[in-house]
Amino acid sequence: MIWGVLLCCLLTPAAGHQTRERLPFFHGHVFENSPSASKVNGLSIPMRRIDAQKWCPLSGMHFKLYGNDSDDFRAFAHHKRGNIMLKTSRVLDREARSEYLLRLGLCCQTCASESVVFEVASVKVDVLDTNDHEPTFRGADAVHITLDDTTALRSVVYRLEAVDADSGNNAELTYVSIPKNGSFYVVPKTGEVLLVDSILGLPSKVKFYVFARDHGWPPLTSRSVVVTVAPQRWATRAAEVAGSGRGGRSPRALIDPGTAVSLNVSEDASIGSVITSLSPTRFPSAAYELVYPESESSPVTVGRESGDITISRRLDRETEPFLELTVKIQDKRGVYYSSINPH
Repeated sequence: MIWGVLLCCLLTPAAGHQTRERLPFFHGHVFENSPSASKVNGLSIPMRRIDAQKWCPLSGMHFKLYGNDSDDFRAFAHHKRGNIMLKTSRVLDREARSEYLLRLGLCCQTCASESVVFEVASVKVDVLDTNDHEPTFRGADAVHITLDDTTALRSVVYRLEAVDADSGNNAELTYVSIPKNGSFYVVPKTGEVLLVDSILGLPSKVKFYVFARDHGWPPLTSRSVVVTVAPQRWATRAAEVAGSGRGGRSPRALIDPGTAVSLNVSEDASIGSVITSLSPTRFPSAAYELVYPESESSPVTVGRESGDITISRRLDRETEPFLELTVKIQDKRGVYYSSINPH
């Protein structure tokens, strides 16, 4: 009785159509967009590894692949080398499918009947990326920014974002701007638009183009995004704060003599930057004079003829968080004072 049980156990693997032993594993790859009948690279299955003669004589040996989308490949024997290889049956797209998990079946005489197929190996095929997608920006093709001309330097005023359907280096992006300008800088790795120089007193809009370029070979470049920055001069808003109701009349600071106004200025504002330009409403021409503080100790100057308040030395918020100025404005009818409090 005991010997009969042992005999049945020994005969079971040989009598079945499928071995219960762990199947040998093989791994290869093929680049997407390769033409049909391209060989799967790095994949060569030796006959001795699958012990083909165990299942059927060499003269009647055939191979078949199983698994999802196994029809995308075909197996063939390289008789001179004694290896089994795979070739593609169509052009593959990594974005549609990046890997295949297949099983290699061995047939005797014919593979028409499933009952005569033995699984002899498991195979994984990776579909590798080629740089076939150019970067694209999310959102509109044009960006319009209205920016306060007292915005602190190194502020992020906008962030552009592009995407690439490829993978690896083919999807890594660098942002570039054309033409170069002294006021704004586009961070190559992030697409952030930084204010790097003061736009105080800038008379016109700043316009530049931003592109995204991938790191593939050959590198692909996106279509451009047009970025237009329109400085919003403090002078226009100052008139509204002062209650003159003339904020839209002029880009200059139309103020009534004796009016106190406040202004926020970045400590990073460069020397020579014009904070604002005074222009009293009661008379068309005037002479301007800085009364307090004295010009030797003041970080700003006031143009006698123009009324431009200009930075003359570096500002430091930690040592001088605010500064009160008193400017004398004079014409033939008299002398008027106006206090300005730059913070």
